[in-house]
Amino acid sequence: MSILITGAAGFIASHLIEELLKDKNNNIIGIDNFYSGTKENLKFINSIDRNNKFKFIEVDIRDFENLNKIMHENNINQVYHLAAIVSVQESIRNPLFTNEVNVKGTLNILEASRKNGVKRVVFSSSAAVYGDEPTLPKNELSLTKPISPYGYEKLMGEQYMKLYSELYNLETVVLRYFNVYGQRQLVSSDYSGVISIFDEKFKNNEIPNIYGNGEQYRDFINVKDVAMINIKAMNMEKISGELFCVGTANKTSINDLFKIMNKKYDKSFITKHLNSRNGDILASVCNNNKIKEIFKIEELKFFNKEIIKL
Repeated sequence: MSILITGAAGFIASHLIEELLKDKNNNIIGIDNFYSGTKENLKFINSIDRNNKFKFIEVDIRDFENLNKIMHENNINQVYHLAAIVSVQESIRNPLFTNEVNVKGTLNILEASRKNGVKRVVFSSSAAVYGDEPTLPKNELSLTKPISPYGYEKLMGEQYMKLYSELYNLETVVLRYFNVYGQRQLVSSDYSGVISIFDEKFKNNEIPNIYGNGEQYRDFINVKDVAMINIKAMNMEKISGELFCVGTANKTSINDLFKIMNKKYDKSFITKHLNSRNGDILASVCNNNKIKEIFKIEELKFFNKEIIKL
């Protein structure tokens, strides 16, 4: 299978590629422009690529001509589209830029896929599409009400996936991630990386800041489970056009996470609270019945309720 992965130098993509390389029949082309992806992730991938099945090409997803060329020359069959500007705060500061990447870039991927006979595109979306609409837990039919440009951009990407599935018969599947955590996550990311941020701060004997009162809560899902669900979404038949919420159905408050880190590092730090930030969502937890039913998942293997084994 000839596979294209966008955002290949990123956190989630590095774990996805690690799993895909276990199948010797996969030939993987990874693309990235290093806006947020790291060369360290690529070094890791190359270190485990013992059969020379991974090739990296530096390119921006806003560059349609090069995307089209890469898909054509490599006879791409499957596309995992993970590349994005994932920062809510960046989208608030610079919405024109994030729209170019997250909306136009996604449309470029779809159009190049259509022109080159790609079988299926799996799209990484976000629970940010729900905004702060209060009904919980969230499922695939929950009302979407984004409160940041990033949330709207991901929602537009989802709609483009649905359109291309219905209008052009390009198979698409949307995965709406909740808060992904795990090894190799950058500490410079926003609340999606709060576990990594806290872990790094505690490790260095520093007290992390909490924005707001800390009672806001998240549904944290391990990146290994996200990689596994991506592969199932790509290879399962008769799910084209479907949307899946990807979370654990367990909620952890930011204050609870602080207590967990105090316990992990045997500290007695007192929380430092700052004002809430624009675009931050107060409560987020997933109803994951659909992924468990369709993908035959009894439980998410890597989830740890105390979230301390990073």
